[in-house]
Amino acid sequence: MGKLTRKLIIAGSVVLLAGGGLYWAREHFGGFRHLFGNIEDKLAGKDMYDAKESIFKRGNRDYPDLLLTIDDGPHPESLPRILDTLKQYHVHATFFLVGKMVKKHPDLVRRIIAEGHEIGNHTQDHIRLDTLNEKQIRAELINCELNIAQACGRSTHLMRPPGMRFNPTVLKVVHEMGYTCVDWNIAAKDFVPPTDSKEAGTAGRATFNMDPQLVVDRVVERVKNGEIILLHDIPVTADALPMILEQLQTKGYTFKSTAQMLAELPTPVTLVANPQAKNVVLTAQKNPHTINPTTPKRAVGVR
Repeated sequence: MGKLTRKLIIAGSVVLLAGGGLYWAREHFGGFRHLFGNIEDKLAGKDMYDAKESIFKRGNRDYPDLLLTIDDGPHPESLPRILDTLKQYHVHATFFLVGKMVKKHPDLVRRIIAEGHEIGNHTQDHIRLDTLNEKQIRAELINCELNIAQACGRSTHLMRPPGMRFNPTVLKVVHEMGYTCVDWNIAAKDFVPPTDSKEAGTAGRATFNMDPQLVVDRVVERVKNGEIILLHDIPVTADALPMILEQLQTKGYTFKSTAQMLAELPTPVTLVANPQAKNVVLTAQKNPHTINPTTPKRAVGVR
């Protein structure tokens, strides 16, 4: 074997090992954004809560607590089963709701609140906010807020941009409207793309994501203290949720609300997720929640 051949083999092996390592890291940390973002934020002391950007990134690593978040509902095909399971296992979750779905199913929103869960703003139309201008971003949040208030008489102080896609303009609006943005650490990849999508590989991913056991494994095998779990309000998640909760509770994990997790941070954050909606208007008002004792209250848009 010649020197050139040996060098090529060595170089190929290094590339394969590096690629395999990056693939493992991406899967383990829930994507490259979380992999590299966690390192950068930890070095800057912002890996749990970034007060400047109003982003909650993870809970306290010292406690075996988890935050369960469920996006994109309410959907009548799956949400009642999800709520039944949460009641059975005495778990409270945070639901990030889409305004147009709230308008269709206000009874489900009222049930979420009645059973002690938190509600967050997930925009009116589930559009990627980083593709919109400032006026459009505000409209997406305001319209969702209005629908939630009309459905259950509550305001929201939590939000999650669809796909966790944001830019400086999105963060500016979120900050000015008084929201705390809730990130995630563990993604079950339970979201099934629309069947009419033209994206290559959609059908294969949809079939792959339809297995409840895979959804369970993606959560249970990777979870650590203080992490935020991302699930979606769809039937496969309703199927997987009993197994997820039972296995994590058997491992000794406790589920907390977003407000509880924020209060347990090394620098506690005080927040009421869903206070009673007062006069729901489109003008700025004072925000009744405080981020921490040293952070001033911020103006909000719709309460």
